[in-house]
Amino acid sequence: MIPLEYRLREPVRLEPGEAGAWKVICEEPLAVLTVNSAAVRLLRATRHGAAVSEMASGLGLSEERVLTLCEYFRGRGLLDVRRAPAASGPTPSVSVIIPTLDRAGELDHCLVAVRVLDYPAERLEIIIVDDGSADPAAVAQVAARHGARLLVNDRNHGPAYSRNRAAEQAAGELLAFVDSDCVPDPSWLRDLTPYFAWDRVGAVGGRTLAYYTESLLDRYEEVSSPLDMGRHLMLKAKGNDTFYVPTCNMLVRRSTFEALGGLREDRCVGEDVDLCWRLRAAGHYLVHAPEGIVRHKHRDRLSTMLRRRAQYGTSEAVLHALHPDKRKRFPLAPAPLATAVLVSAALVRRDPRLLPACLAPALWEGLRRRSRLREAGAGVPDTRIWNSVLRTHLSMLYFAYFHLTRYYLGPLTVAGAAAPGWWALEAAAVTYSAGVDYSTKRPRLPFPVYLAYYLAEHAAYQAGVVQGCLQVGSFRSYLPVFEKRKAPGIG
Repeated sequence: MIPLEYRLREPVRLEPGEAGAWKVICEEPLAVLTVNSAAVRLLRATRHGAAVSEMASGLGLSEERVLTLCEYFRGRGLLDVRRAPAASGPTPSVSVIIPTLDRAGELDHCLVAVRVLDYPAERLEIIIVDDGSADPAAVAQVAARHGARLLVNDRNHGPAYSRNRAAEQAAGELLAFVDSDCVPDPSWLRDLTPYFAWDRVGAVGGRTLAYYTESLLDRYEEVSSPLDMGRHLMLKAKGNDTFYVPTCNMLVRRSTFEALGGLREDRCVGEDVDLCWRLRAAGHYLVHAPEGIVRHKHRDRLSTMLRRRAQYGTSEAVLHALHPDKRKRFPLAPAPLATAVLVSAALVRRDPRLLPACLAPALWEGLRRRSRLREAGAGVPDTRIWNSVLRTHLSMLYFAYFHLTRYYLGPLTVAGAAAPGWWALEAAAVTYSAGVDYSTKRPRLPFPVYLAYYLAEHAAYQAGVVQGCLQVGSFRSYLPVFEKRKAPGIG
C-alpha cells in the first residue's frame, strides 16, 4: 500500500474543452493543462483529499499508476501531498543506531529522548557504538544507565564504519540512524515508520531542526543548516537529480541496507549521499517526511561551523566520480537565461544603459505566453500572466547568482583585479541570492548579519569543493548540464 494522500489545491479549475478533452487551469503557479476525462476523474477525487489506495480502487488503476499521475500534477502545482492515515497492521521492529565520539553528555541527552519515544518498547532496540572516545568509561556508564547495547571500536574508524558494524548485529527490520548530538521528538518513529507499508520504500528521512536557537549563529543555522531538507514531503526513485537525506535522521530497511553493502567506510563526509543515490539507482524509493523531527545541536562556534562546511564541500568531486550522472543541472529556458546574461553583462561592463535591454526577454515571453493562453481560451487575467513571467525570470536570476556565490567567488575576485566590473557582478550575486533566501527563510537576524554568515559559509564550502577537486585530480564536477524543462503554460 502506498501511504500517501493527495488534495487538489485551491483554486484549480476544471473546464470542458473540445473533442472530450478538458482544461485544468491553475493561476498560482500559472499552469494550463489539456487532459482527458480519466485525469479529470482523478483530480476530482482529490478535491477533498484522497488516499492513493482509494483512488486506485475507485478508478480501476494500479496504485503506482495513480502515484505517477498524482506526482506529475503535483509537479505542476495542482496537488498537495501528505502521509495518509496509517493503515492497521504489525509495527515494524526498529534498531536505533547511535555512533558517538567523546560526547557522553550529549549521548545521555539523546538517549533520554530515545527512551521516551512513542513506540512499543518491545519492538525497539538501542545500539551505541563508541568510536574511540578518550573516556570510554563515561560512554559505557551512559549506555548502561539507559539499557542500551554498547559496541566499542578498537580505535576511531569513522561514523560509516560504526553504523555498518551496528547494522551487522542489529535485529530490527528497520535501522534508525541518529547522531549522538541529536534529540528526536517523541513521535519520531511513529511519524516515519508508516511509509514502509509500501514495499518499494527503501529509506525515509525526517526533518532535522536546530536544537539551540538563541545565539546569532544558532539563528543562522536555524534556517540554513544543510541537514534540514525542508518542510515539504519529497519522494524519488531512479533519476539524475541529487535528492538525498542525511544519516542523522534516517530510517532504512535492514534488508535493503545489507543488499547495498552498507555505507562506504572510506568516506568521512558524503557517505549518506552516496548511500541514498545507490539506493535510488537500485529502484527503491527514498522519502523525506518533514513530520519526523529530530533536533540537532549545531556547532556553536563560527570556525567549527565553517570547517564542517568545507568538509562537506570536499565530497562533491568524489561523489561525482562515483555517480557521474549526478551533475549540476541548469534549466534550458532561453528567455530567462537571456535576462540573467544581460543583467550580468550590464554589471560587468558597469553600463546602466544596458539595463533596459534586460526587459526585452521578459516582454517577449510575456506576450508569447499571453497569446497562447488567449488561443486556448484559458481566461487567465493579464496580471497573473505577467506575474508568472516576472517570477520565472527572477527565479532564473536567483538560480544563476546562487550558483556563482556557491562555486565562483574565488574566480570572480581574481577577475575583478583586472576588470572591476567582475567585482560588481560578485557583489550583486551574493547580495541578490542572500536577499532572496533571507526573504523566504525569514531568519531572526538583521540582514547584514545574515549576509556576513551567508558569505562566510559559501566561501568555506567553495574552498572545500576546490580542495576535493584537487585531491581527485579533476574539476569535471564543475561542468554543468543544460536541460529543457516545461515552462508554465499549455501542457
